[in-house]
Amino acid sequence: MLGRMAARGARPSLYISVDIEADGPIPGPYSMISFGASVAGRQNGASYTAADPEQLTFYRELRPISEEFVPEALAVSGLDRDLLVREGADPAVAMAEFRSWVREVSAGAQPVMCGYPASFDWTFLYWYLIRFGGDSPFGHSGCLDMKTLYATKARVPLRAAVKGRMPRELLSRRRHTHHALDDAIEQAELMSNLMLWSPPPVPAPAAGGRSPRITHLSWGRIEAEGLAPGKDFRLYPGGGRPWDWSEHGTRHDPGIQPQEVREFLELGVTAVVLTQGMERRLGVVPQTLEVLRAAGVEVHVAETAEAVEIYNRLAATERVAGLFHSTC
Repeated sequence: MLGRMAARGARPSLYISVDIEADGPIPGPYSMISFGASVAGRQNGASYTAADPEQLTFYRELRPISEEFVPEALAVSGLDRDLLVREGADPAVAMAEFRSWVREVSAGAQPVMCGYPASFDWTFLYWYLIRFGGDSPFGHSGCLDMKTLYATKARVPLRAAVKGRMPRELLSRRRHTHHALDDAIEQAELMSNLMLWSPPPVPAPAAGGRSPRITHLSWGRIEAEGLAPGKDFRLYPGGGRPWDWSEHGTRHDPGIQPQEVREFLELGVTAVVLTQGMERRLGVVPQTLEVLRAAGVEVHVAETAEAVEIYNRLAATERVAGLFHSTC
């Protein structure tokens, strides 16, 4: 009978930021044409130590593995595909060199690939590691997605975990150039900032933080939970107020102005509903939609009665806001 085995302590984790550039959406039919890696930092228990992201790095440009490519995807990196065909590194050689590098820099620790987002970069990296050598130093699941890390720490939905909505102190001051090594270094700084970040406490939400449901709609009259009846409303998590178009210069034409929705972003909404009026005469300025989509917010634009149905449905489960106009 075996004696009781001593508990093994978990090895430290070494986080390696990886960025890849590809000439298409998936590996196999398309190629990973370059990749860069940068050691971001080391975690030992609850303690995280950031590394100088420029100190330990790896970069290769690869020979394509097929003749297929998507011109728009290729253009992102700015790499010359014909030159890569002639002079790019053999994938099998490059992946062998990368495995050796990972094992060298992570000696005594468990290497973890991290990316922003990890899903695309990990798909190509893991496929190449297995296809060209049959072995991954990260195992089959040793990756961490920085978007998920931020969403969890900030307590926001994943679709709201975009750089445009992150606190400025989390972001690297380096430019995102779409050169794989530059971007791996930039994202290594983001990784360390996220690991060391203590988000502010969540303030107690007004009225339970729920977006008030609309209980009545008719021409010139809207009724919403907890609010006096009115003609036009701004509704958001925790409450609402009458919508004064003159505050931000909204008119039927050209329509709802970008400043009308910026307040909603500060409330951490995940969806915004914009009404067009009962006769669809209220427009929406294109920049207003761009502001919301750039922040990762789901946008619905609809005739007022339809918009109310969408809003009430979302209010049951989401942090939704809306602008509601009850006449033309």
